[in-house]
Amino acid sequence: MIPSGSRRALCFFVFCWLLLSVQICAFLTLGEINRCGILTVIATGTADALVILSPYLILSPRWRWSVIFPMVFFPAYLYANLLYLRNFGDMMGMPTMFGVSNATGVVADSALKSMRLADLWICIPFTLFLAIYCKTLKAISRNAFPLRLRISGIILCAVVFLVQQILIHDSNICRDSKSKDLKRRYKLQYCGFIPYMFTETIDFLKPKYIRLSESDKKDIEDYLIGIREKKLLTDSLPCNADKNLILIVVESFNSDALYVMANGRPAMPFTSSLLEKDGCIVLDNVMSQVGAGRSSDGRFIYQTGLLPIPGDPVAMTYTEARYPSLSGALAREGYEFDCGNPIQWNKLELSASYGFSKIFTREAMLRNMKKLGGKDPALFTNALPVIKEMKRPFYAALNTMDMHDPYEEYLWKKSDVWQDTVLSVNEKVYIEKCRQFDAALSRFIAALKENGLYSNSVIVIAGDHNARENALTGTTFVNPEIPIIILNSGITLRSHQKIGQIDLYPTLLDLMGVSGSEWRGLGVSIFRNPAVMHTDTTATVSVSGTRDTASSVHTDPHSYPSATAWRISDRLIRSGSYRP
Repeated sequence: MIPSGSRRALCFFVFCWLLLSVQICAFLTLGEINRCGILTVIATGTADALVILSPYLILSPRWRWSVIFPMVFFPAYLYANLLYLRNFGDMMGMPTMFGVSNATGVVADSALKSMRLADLWICIPFTLFLAIYCKTLKAISRNAFPLRLRISGIILCAVVFLVQQILIHDSNICRDSKSKDLKRRYKLQYCGFIPYMFTETIDFLKPKYIRLSESDKKDIEDYLIGIREKKLLTDSLPCNADKNLILIVVESFNSDALYVMANGRPAMPFTSSLLEKDGCIVLDNVMSQVGAGRSSDGRFIYQTGLLPIPGDPVAMTYTEARYPSLSGALAREGYEFDCGNPIQWNKLELSASYGFSKIFTREAMLRNMKKLGGKDPALFTNALPVIKEMKRPFYAALNTMDMHDPYEEYLWKKSDVWQDTVLSVNEKVYIEKCRQFDAALSRFIAALKENGLYSNSVIVIAGDHNARENALTGTTFVNPEIPIIILNSGITLRSHQKIGQIDLYPTLLDLMGVSGSEWRGLGVSIFRNPAVMHTDTTATVSVSGTRDTASSVHTDPHSYPSATAWRISDRLIRSGSYRP
């Protein structure tokens, strides 16, 4: 017979178990972790909750108050991961989890805007627990459970855990090929929370850097030799070695924005007009190859010629390394201009790792932002005086921000975009942000010409990644590709062939006349790519104004240029064995 005090404590345990089960099941469903049917979700959620709370059964009564930790912190962990999943597509790694300073500015805005009414399935049990806990804490802290009950409870938890593992490892139940590339999401789906959290903890405690095996070293050397041996497929390239290089990395830039019409006018009038100019290279079918690091991964690819780690933002873990860099290869002074929060993605540390002499952040770049009409206009306006004083030839990298999601409301003066009857609200907001950047770019290019800088500069406009699909809803922006536009290069080329972000680094080395660099990145220069140089390179435009992608061959961005390249990049980053 169980004493009445112990019965109350046992009833409270069952109550907590049910609440936590509901929260885990809600997370698995809302986060689309387990797509194997409601029964499997319930079985997984209840088993995980039982094992997580099992220490309660063996604790002495005076320590039962500590049940608040799993019941408060675990739901908070679930909800943080749910918002992270909606914005980054994968589970949150421990380095990111502890990097709470990153959750500010546009990152925080995006997280808040991704909240849903259905999230109450996590929030309501959380509130209910706190209310009951405060009322019953004294009652549950009086009597110990009988020894037989404690032993039986632990055996039950062990049996439930083993049955759960057998169930979710059944080959006919939890197989979701779509999520296998999302490392943590797939691992959780295939293991459940207990093994998942155990392996995540072990990985976190392992040494950050690994030692390359002899096999790794040979694979890396062979791959790099193959890259260096690729021949130029053009008779000659113009001499740009004495020109400045200005790289404008544009936030959330879909190629469709170059061709979409809004209320009968181009979404980006100035930028679209550049596509037909002589000496302009247009690559409008570039695959976004970023991982969970998003914007930081985009800059990482362009500045180093390395591929990111899809599930582990490099910016949160490997910030202190001296990476191979575009600035170093050019052997000139390099400045970076960024209008975002310098705390996010460890920008100060990474800028130094990328070989930049200085980085100017939002304090300097967002002066008079309201008067100038946005972050991007402020960035271009405030960066120009510094660029004018740089020792030539220089390398300047500008990172924009205005086109970041959320796309639910527009805070600046609205244009005729809102008269369009086809576009969704999200699309209208996105186009307004595109026009904000477009107008700022137009003024920046004009200022470069006025100050005698344009003719002596190669100017690159490249998307850092595409707009988040779940943030940009509608029927107009349907293609995930991003553009790369290179002005004043001495070459006129318009290619609709599928390439990757990783190809920009070697392309710029060729274009800027850098021939002696041992490190040429892991991509393929467009001037050494037969698909670009030996095919029809004219992009077609459909009646609706969007690109015709019917002729494009679909390629997985996280398998391009090859699985070997991604494996080598992972080894190089995790070992710190970069080529200068």
